[in-house]
Amino acid sequence: MVIARPLSLALLLAACAPPALDTGEDAPACDVAPPEVARVDVATGYRTLDAPVDAPWLAAPRTVPVGIWYPTDATDGDPATYIETFVDESSWVDAPFADPTPGCRLPLVVYSHGSQAWGGNTSPLLRHLVAQGWVAAAPDHVGNTLIDNDEPRPVSYSRTRVADIVATLDALDALPEGDPLHDRVDTSRVLVLGHSFGGQTAWLLAGPTFDTAAIAERCDAGEPGCSDVERAAYDAPVSDPRVVAVLPLDGFAGDDLVAVEGWATADRPILYLSQAGDGDEGPFTTATAADVTWGRVEGACHETFTNSPLLCDTFDKEEGLTVTAAYLTAFAAKQVLGLDTAPYAGILDGSTVVDDRVTIRRTRE
Repeated sequence: MVIARPLSLALLLAACAPPALDTGEDAPACDVAPPEVARVDVATGYRTLDAPVDAPWLAAPRTVPVGIWYPTDATDGDPATYIETFVDESSWVDAPFADPTPGCRLPLVVYSHGSQAWGGNTSPLLRHLVAQGWVAAAPDHVGNTLIDNDEPRPVSYSRTRVADIVATLDALDALPEGDPLHDRVDTSRVLVLGHSFGGQTAWLLAGPTFDTAAIAERCDAGEPGCSDVERAAYDAPVSDPRVVAVLPLDGFAGDDLVAVEGWATADRPILYLSQAGDGDEGPFTTATAADVTWGRVEGACHETFTNSPLLCDTFDKEEGLTVTAAYLTAFAAKQVLGLDTAPYAGILDGSTVVDDRVTIRRTRE
């Protein structure tokens, strides 16, 4: 059984009404009413936009396509197709936007996909939050998708991926008047979710200090992407004040980018979900400024946390998405909506059992 005490947990969620957040802007953040934890089969609207990337280390202009999932009252529509290959029958292209609370801003989650994947490969999780009144966005990281993968990958590409996330936020901020989502997306408090290589992208947005010596060794070994301006992209931690928390899924930053001591500057709350035994001890010994929670899932595979067609013999795909959605809901509610009450707090500290295959470890008990 995937969700322990599913009925009581659902009732607790339904009873919790997150408060509106004061963003300091003319339009406040919306009240968001959470549904059942296990709901990952909802339909949403879907659209795309192009986001120009401001990255001075790039030799050529870069623009990434961004998928956006949003609430709709439509009952059917034309299904979205991701990277010209994968059809999503539950994401309807250009469906009308159903503004849950007119005059306020909806909370935002941004997803970074893994290497040779695509922005829509975890659409059930994104739609899960949209069902609660969120907006979700995911760039296709050009040069590292299933149909567009550059090899060898430049050393600077990890930094470019972070720039793609920032560009996504900028593009949403720049939506023109008359656009249904203009001034309806709260980019002041954003959760970044990432899988695999996208997990690394999420970790980096938590603010660790780069290991410039390790990066120099890679460059000295002949890896591309090592011009002076590209190396300079790693001189300081990268973060964006709009990103308030990160949730990496089975992907770590890597000791060729961040040394153990580099985690001392990470200051964003982090929830890391991984296969049992996967991960690194660095953040749990030196990330003294960050609140880090680690959920290790026994029997999980790398793709347990996404909607990738790759299956896992030891963990059912639907169960994997359901378990991930439960932790995503709790973490998003706490870190973005400011709700640190039952059942969210219990899910995150392990006192509320979501699945007996998940072991929770925290740096702050």
